[in-house]
Amino acid sequence: MSATSPTRTSSPTNTLETLFANASDSRDYAAGVLRRMVEIYQSLEATKVAEFIRILDRAIDEGNAIFIIGNGGSSAAASHMVNDLCVNNFVEGAPTVRAFSLTDNVPSLTAVANDLGYENIFLRQLQQLMRPRDVVLALSVSGNSRNIVKAIEYANANGAVTVGISGFDGGWLAEHAGFAIHVPSTPDEYGPVEDVFATLGHIASGYLTLKRGLRLSH
Repeated sequence: MSATSPTRTSSPTNTLETLFANASDSRDYAAGVLRRMVEIYQSLEATKVAEFIRILDRAIDEGNAIFIIGNGGSSAAASHMVNDLCVNNFVEGAPTVRAFSLTDNVPSLTAVANDLGYENIFLRQLQQLMRPRDVVLALSVSGNSRNIVKAIEYANANGAVTVGISGFDGGWLAEHAGFAIHVPSTPDEYGPVEDVFATLGHIASGYLTLKRGLRLSH
């Protein structure tokens, strides 16, 4: 290591930092992360993923909206999931997919954050848009973000179907969402958990596309 290289630090509870500390070079680190991703995916239960798909499928068939919420990289996963669910699942004459990412309307988002506080950015939108039996899907690595908590509390109290996907130890979201998927991970594994968010979205949208007689190829 050169004199100008950053000091490597590690913690026994932080997987990626430990992999970096023990890696001889970038290839070694990459190989370790790939092995770790396999472990994370193998920890997920196919039956839970199947129930996640059923919840979305039922909402679509019943004409209910699907609101997806998340912060930072999780908000990007929410937008990506909406794209795949809506664009890939349109069938003329069939129930349409009404999925929305609540971070995509930037003027509304910043207005609520500025006037009412960032912790209310999802709550206020749900107060205006959500109806009973709609689905509120929260993507949160920690499971503890205050704006996620307030949104799910409101949705639970007002007849929505709530779904939480979270990492780390599951956080508040894993305990209070009506249906939860926990991605076991350590406090530095934001990236791997957000990768799982994207993968679950791809699995769900792919299955629903094929179920409706459409093709995944273009």
